[in-house]
Amino acid sequence: MEEARGTARLRKWTVRGLWTVLAVSASALMTAGSFGIAYGVDSTPDRWPTVLLFVGALVATGCLLGLVGLLLDAHREFGKLDVVAAVCVVLTTATFTYTLEQQALHDRGRVERAVVTSVYHADGAGGLSDGGRVARLADPSGRPLTGTVGAGSLAVGDRLTVTVDPEGRFAVRRGARPATPRFWWAVSVATAVVQALVCSVIGYSTAVRNEWFWQARRRRAAAGKSA
Repeated sequence: MEEARGTARLRKWTVRGLWTVLAVSASALMTAGSFGIAYGVDSTPDRWPTVLLFVGALVATGCLLGLVGLLLDAHREFGKLDVVAAVCVVLTTATFTYTLEQQALHDRGRVERAVVTSVYHADGAGGLSDGGRVARLADPSGRPLTGTVGAGSLAVGDRLTVTVDPEGRFAVRRGARPATPRFWWAVSVATAVVQALVCSVIGYSTAVRNEWFWQARRRRAAAGKSA
């Protein structure tokens, strides 16, 4: 009897451990997905393609996680921990997006003078401080630069210092080349770690809830037979 109890206990904790490892592995995949989404967003400097890519990728990630939950037959309701994990995914994606842009501009950005070729209103694109006014720029040779910048008080023909990505993957940025974003890399890693910790708790609690579900089901079946 004691040996049977020990075997059952070992099996129970093994299953709990496997669920925890599975949840952490899923978190690592989500972090990799967040990095991929950030890379894609930074590769589409125009506003609407970026928004659509960001939202679409997050929706696809959520659907994938929901499908995995159904396939694994998890008898656990969506709760606060799941919301925290989802927020971590969004924050990780956002910080990766910003950090990748800053790192790329630091590594290969070229500082040059640019001329304003047009100024127009684009709600939300220029930031509140610019009243929605954005400016398109060109280099001294007249070649258009990728993306737009907040116009502020700029007018057509004005010149300003900008940082340009020679590969054209990132939008032009006002000002000198940014410093190494060590702080934002640390923030990205921290949010990914918090996400993994939350997911480990989700995995463990899912295993426990599954145990309760099957125990209750066995008790109901035994009660039905005895009746």
